[in-house]
Amino acid sequence: MLQRLVYVAVVATAVLVGITVVLGYFSDMQPVAFPEPQSVWRFEAAFLLTAAQWIALAVVGIALFAIVVLLCRSARPRMP
Repeated sequence: MLQRLVYVAVVATAVLVGITVVLGYFSDMQPVAFPEPQSVWRFEAAFLLTAAQWIALAVVGIALFAIVVLLCRSARPRMP
């Protein structure tokens, strides 16, 4: 169980880093009120990547929390 949680945390962290790097290419997005027209697909792609980034961050957080709980439970002495 612990090994699977570690794998989930590592993979989700890699996905999070990859999405963050890709989002660096969308850093030149202008505010919506900017007078020049902008391509809609860039807004949609940036929105989807940001949503995926938040989901990956949540998965990492939940996996790390589960790892901590699992390790704390196994370290506690058990009474017969």
